[in-house]
Amino acid sequence: MSYLTIKIGAWFISGLAAFTLLWDASKPSDSQPVTSGQVTITLTSIVPTSTVPATTTTTTAPKGCMEYLNDAIATGWPISESPTILRVLQRESACNPLAFNGKDRNGGSRGLFQVNGAHESWLIEDGIITKLDDLFYPDVNIKAALHLWHKVGWQAWNLPSE
Repeated sequence: MSYLTIKIGAWFISGLAAFTLLWDASKPSDSQPVTSGQVTITLTSIVPTSTVPATTTTTTAPKGCMEYLNDAIATGWPISESPTILRVLQRESACNPLAFNGKDRNGGSRGLFQVNGAHESWLIEDGIITKLDDLFYPDVNIKAALHLWHKVGWQAWNLPSE
């Protein structure tokens, strides 16, 4: 028996097996219950509705470093600064917009770029924030960091040389 004959035979048997499996899969299962008419299911809440306030909570899936980099570029950061932006995001907050460093003696550092409280007055004067906790919003933090970068460059982050 030649190699080609064995190969064709294996191909034929595999195809036949797949056809048989698909043929059986098209048949309805015998174990499914047969229903006649409409089936109605009533769900009963165990939470009393009179004490629950009518509020809606919306959550957003957290973004990754690359999405925050894209947001930074869309905010006005130069594309040429992308490697450094990513480095700072990862080093300062691990790309966590809720990161907080209370040990920072300058009023704590907040958000993605870890902008600290020492910049509070001019960030408020320039209309970027109304209070320090606004820096936990990624879009506000990115804008505040860009504003800070325009004023003093990367020295605000005290980056070690590579």
